[in-house]
Amino acid sequence: MAYQLYRNTTLGNSLQESLDELIQTQQITPQLALQVLLQFDKAINTALANRVRNRVNFKLFGLIITPLFAPTLKKKGGGGGGQIRVQGLVQL
Repeated sequence: MAYQLYRNTTLGNSLQESLDELIQTQQITPQLALQVLLQFDKAINTALANRVRNRVNFKLFGLIITPLFAPTLKKKGGGGGGQIRVQGLVQL
């Protein structure tokens, strides 16, 4: 079973509201709506696993959540002898 965290996003909430409306108007069955949600879970998890290149870690201190962005490499110059600049952790 795919992880269901992304159902609470704007996209996931909109999908659930649309499916609820279709169920109320008897255009689809509750079983079909559940299958759609399970497919959404699988698709969003696969897309995030394969397409996302940057990751964000969070530090929790009390009730304050601080995002920490991992170091990134930026290459300057278009040729083979370009410079590489390393950026450290960024804290917002």
